[in-house]
Amino acid sequence: MSLTIEQVLAGCEWQRDLCRKNGAPTYVALIDELIDRLGTDNTVTGLLTEDGQNPIQSALCLRLFGAVNRIAMRESADWITDHYPTLGGESAPERVVPEFFDFLLGNLDAVREQMGIAVQTNEVGRAAPLSAAMNYVAHATGRPLRLLEIGASAGLNLLLDRYFVAGPRSSWGPRDSALRLEGHFASGYPEAVASPEVVERRGCDLNPIDVHDPATPNLLRSFVWPEHVERARRLGAALEVARSAPRLTIDAADACSWVSEHVEDSVSGRTTVVFHSIVLPYFDPDERARFTKLICSRGERTDEDRPLAWISLEPSEEDSSVVDLTCEIWPMGTKVLLARTTPHGTHVRWDPQDLLA
Repeated sequence: MSLTIEQVLAGCEWQRDLCRKNGAPTYVALIDELIDRLGTDNTVTGLLTEDGQNPIQSALCLRLFGAVNRIAMRESADWITDHYPTLGGESAPERVVPEFFDFLLGNLDAVREQMGIAVQTNEVGRAAPLSAAMNYVAHATGRPLRLLEIGASAGLNLLLDRYFVAGPRSSWGPRDSALRLEGHFASGYPEAVASPEVVERRGCDLNPIDVHDPATPNLLRSFVWPEHVERARRLGAALEVARSAPRLTIDAADACSWVSEHVEDSVSGRTTVVFHSIVLPYFDPDERARFTKLICSRGERTDEDRPLAWISLEPSEEDSSVVDLTCEIWPMGTKVLLARTTPHGTHVRWDPQDLLA
């Protein structure tokens, strides 16, 4: 089913706003040009309207950019290496725009095919607030952790205990880790646990990625925004950690069916932690409601021998550029807003607030 120009326009404007708020001037300029071409450039208009997926939930603009980026990286195109700081160039949005669209139109069939690949951010900067939340759960329950991640992609955030994180007053994780997450906390003082024990880790994704596949680094790099050099650095370091760690199990499954199958723990004495980061925007409302009901109903049936925690790092309802880090623990019956952060896990404002009071 084709999209209308109005639907595509709404998706472009939504994505442009996020890019503007998160320091991505190249993508802002490219989206401005996409908007200008809608309804006037039949080729570009057709490419976007024939896509058929919800342009916001499927991140249409980012799928387009990722597709073009991968093809350009494979061909070592001058325009991308010259003007993408993540690839060693200098940001020049006014020069990138015409070269990007010339390249797009010259590789139209390949771009159309590559746009079928879903966005895979694998933003390991989120491991800083997420690991602080894991420390909170470990401290609250006093038990080792069993990690279950929804939308795990390549599983890089499942390895959060293998990264070094520096908080304002304390630090945690191995100091010799290839990935060091420093300067992510802008305010507040998360509680550090010397070494939370992770006894099991597993994830699910509709399109899981194997970190050992030679194509994986460029696939993941293609979704890093051009000016986000530090994100690219974090990604490279996380891939190094992942490739030296025991192979993860990332199941190809949807969230609800997978949680139904795996949330029950046959082993007592450990805390199951279901967590996800920037996943819910890709759910339709019915799926989100089923997912919430599923976790809450399981939590209500758990006991002190098998605590269940739900950690959510998702955009706030008021402003999608602000992300809420919440944690709910059963059978303790606690639900806390731990922090607010950016979508990339930076500028964390740690300020735990009881949501059930």
